[in-house]
Amino acid sequence: MASTLRLPVVVPRHISQSGLPASQCRSFSQTSQQWAGGRAVNFRPPSVAQPSFKTRTKDMKLTDLPNDIGLLPGTFVRPLWRDMPSIFSAPRDRLHMEWTWAKSFFSNYTSLLQYCKRENSLPLLLRDRRRYASRLQEIMYTAFAEGNIPEIKRITCDNLGRKLIRQIEGRPKNETVTWKLVKYLRRPSTNFTGLRVVSDRATSIPEIPKSGIRQIVVRVTSRQSTTTTRTQKAGTETEIVPISSREQDITEYIVVQNLRWNGKDNGWRIWGTTNATTLQAAQTDPYFMPGLSALERMEMIRESMNKK
Repeated sequence: MASTLRLPVVVPRHISQSGLPASQCRSFSQTSQQWAGGRAVNFRPPSVAQPSFKTRTKDMKLTDLPNDIGLLPGTFVRPLWRDMPSIFSAPRDRLHMEWTWAKSFFSNYTSLLQYCKRENSLPLLLRDRRRYASRLQEIMYTAFAEGNIPEIKRITCDNLGRKLIRQIEGRPKNETVTWKLVKYLRRPSTNFTGLRVVSDRATSIPEIPKSGIRQIVVRVTSRQSTTTTRTQKAGTETEIVPISSREQDITEYIVVQNLRWNGKDNGWRIWGTTNATTLQAAQTDPYFMPGLSALERMEMIRESMNKK
């Protein structure tokens, strides 16, 4: 069964948080007061009915929603083979990692079927996932190098976009950056393609039909080159001075997401990058921690969400 996503409470501007106009009053004590008849009476403020989440958000548009709610809780990102515990020196830890990954894989696929087919009648797009990630990655890095702020806003989530824009605005005006994807490194870790889907999750938004979010984590191994130059004036001539130039092999876990609200899609965007799940996280995260009953796991998850 598909999991659900808890969004922050959104209150329209014309309604206050309490639902009542602000006023000054003297609060009564909660202790019992003795009346002439000897009957104990508690003075308690009447409870005010709050509008449901569906009512508060029914008039909201997709463009008004925050498109960055973080990485979905419980996302297991399978590490590279060399980063996994040794099957010989730590077989129990390795078994836990493999078992956690297997459970996450089947759970994610089940929730994806529930979200796409039963709740929204959407295609699974299994063959297009790597293409979305590679295309968005290339567009983002190219736009960042060129200082193309409108393009960055179009394809990135809010927090990532603001971070990249701050870096662009902090560059010297005479500095030029060039980014190039040299090639994908076709290794076994990416099924000899350079890109491998390591997580694909979808969850619905409670009380709002045809609404939810889908996040895909793709491991990308590539060779990238970056060149930085600056323009300087030497008398009447303009001289281009190289500052740095490097080419390196990089492994990234690109997170792309699609937000859906009342049957309308926000399009695929880059949320950012993440790290592979470590053994420590697999042993301490309540989503993956071994030896817990279903009730204990739910209680720990609820406590961790309340702390945030």
